[in-house]
Formats: sequence, structure tokens, C-alpha cells
Amino acid sequence: MKAIYLLYSLPIFVIAGLVVYFPTARRWVADFFTTRKLGVAGFALLMVGLYLAFFVAPEPVVGEGKKIFSQKIFYYHVPVAETSLIGFILGAVFGGLFLVKRERRYDFLSYASVEVGFLFGLLVEWTGVIWTRSEWGTWWEWEPRLTTYLILMLMYAGYFVLRSAMAEESSRARFAAVYSIIAAVSVPLTFFSIRLIPSVHPIVFTSSGAQMEPPMLAAFLISMFGMAIFSLALIRAHYSIQLMGEEVEYLKDRLGG
Repeated sequence: MKAIYLLYSLPIFVIAGLVVYFPTARRWVADFFTTRKLGVAGFALLMVGLYLAFFVAPEPVVGEGKKIFSQKIFYYHVPVAETSLIGFILGAVFGGLFLVKRERRYDFLSYASVEVGFLFGLLVEWTGVIWTRSEWGTWWEWEPRLTTYLILMLMYAGYFVLRSAMAEESSRARFAAVYSIIAAVSVPLTFFSIRLIPSVHPIVFTSSGAQMEPPMLAAFLISMFGMAIFSLALIRAHYSIQLMGEEVEYLKDRLGG
């Protein structure tokens, strides 16, 4: 299990070290993390993960040698789910930064992160229903993970209602930042729900390690990284659109004056 966590965190430490100690690397990293390059890199990893999931990773066998083809959706359902939670956490982080620094860019980033997280959340619900119907024979099961995630999505639906209901920009940004922080409390509850409460929902990563064969783990990790990078591209794109919208409003006020 520790090896899995190390694999997740190693690229972060490497990039952080380069950025801190080498000015050239700082410029390279800044250039790399552009919307287009992030989108292409994320999409490429997702395609590699798709290939590995369907043509390399074996299908799990249960019972009397029965193979479970529907498990293939796992390689995208779980990365989408984890990425949605990351988006909600980023929304809270940027919301907190807005409350501290009162800079509009943090409100834009918080809004973009929550919106992308919510979009991925809808995909989680859709893919989850497909898997639930295939494996459990029902469209919905009131078990801990599904229930807590549904509550989480309803809370973030309220976030958008709050933003749309307030016309004054500074008040809207302030209340939205506070709401995003409060709503984010549900993220760890959703993540750990099946570990704290008995559930029929499968648990892939346990204290004894990943319950997957190496080809399956490789397909999952590549899809996970690809989904995370692609979501960052969407956040950057949404952020850029908001900046352009603000510039347009500024120019309209100048021309109108």
C-alpha cells in the first residue's frame, strides 16, 4: 500500500524540486501546464488506459470460472470519481485563498474547480448506475458510498443555486467561498464511508495493498493520472473563460462611459 502512495506522490516531489531549484525548469513547467498541452497529455493517457483496460488487463474471475466483463468500467468510473472529489477539494482551497487574499482570480479558480468536479460527479453517477445494474441487478442501492455521494452532489447543486441567486459580485464570491469550504467536509466522509460502515460496495485498495493484478493496476493508474490531468485542463479552460468575460465587461464599461 505504501508503494502505491509513493507512486502517486513521486511525480509531485520531482516537479516541485525542479521548480524550486532550477529557474529554467520553472519556465518549462509553467509552459507545460497550459490548457492545450494538459488536455492533449490527459487525453493521450486516457487512450492508453483504455487500450490497457480492454486489451491487456485480464477480466476478474468469480464463482465457477465466470469472467466479469462489466468490471472494465472500473478503469474509468473510479478515476472519474476520485477526480470529482479532487475538484471539490480544490474548490475549497481556492475559496479559502479568496477569503484570505480577496483576489478575484481565486474566486474564478474555486468556481471552475467546483464546476468541473460537479461535471465529473454526474459522470460518476451515470457510470455507477450502469455498473450497479449489471452487477447487483438494480438501478440503485442505498448503501453508504452511493448514499453519501448523492448527498455530496445535492450539496454542490446548492452551491450553484447560491451563486446564481446573488447578483452582487463580492458578496457572491464571499458566500460561495464559505459554502465551498463547508461542502468539502463531505468529501472525506464520502471517501471513507465504505471503510467505516459495512457496505456491499467493492474496496480495491486495502491495508494489504491493491487487490489487482499488475496489468490491471497499470491500466488503473494510467487512467487515473490521465483523468486528473484532463480535469486540470478543463479547470484552466473555465478559468480562462471567466477572465475573458471579466475583461469584456471592463471594456463594455469603458466604452459605455
